[in-house]
Amino acid sequence: MIKKLFLAVATVFFATSVFSQNFAKGDKALNVGIGLGHGFSSYTYSLTPIPSFNASFEAGIVDIPNVGVIGVGGFGGFQVSPHSGGVYSNTIIAGRGVFHFQFFDTGDFDLYAGINTGFGLERDGYYGWSDNYFVDDEFIGARWMKNDKFGFFAELGYGISYLKAGITLKF
Repeated sequence: MIKKLFLAVATVFFATSVFSQNFAKGDKALNVGIGLGHGFSSYTYSLTPIPSFNASFEAGIVDIPNVGVIGVGGFGGFQVSPHSGGVYSNTIIAGRGVFHFQFFDTGDFDLYAGINTGFGLERDGYYGWSDNYFVDDEFIGARWMKNDKFGFFAELGYGISYLKAGITLKF
């Protein structure tokens, strides 16, 4: 099911985004959103699905003419789920590297792929355990900018959640 959803959303993003690029060297973007599905969690079989909260920031630092823009920044995500009389939480703090593909510049859509690398912390209040782990989250995403400062984003990957979506603010 997840693979089919991933393929369907990726196809739609690629089909609508392949004709444009709107992220340039010097641009800064803040994504704030929610996520669906448990990504990195090793303890999800009995959890109540509650959306995660996530935020990421990036700045365009290198322009490769006619190819794309490299951006760097950070990512943070938090998810909490009640289960069997306790509460499970998962927190991720990571650095972020992103490549924004440049095809035909229409200014509305931005297709990108990247990686979040950092650390995560899982805690279970009922069983009293916690676990630290290394985060290596590859993702693809797209932004649709309504104007120069505000838009929407969606990302598919294996981080705090499989699907993340929300708003984008550009500076």
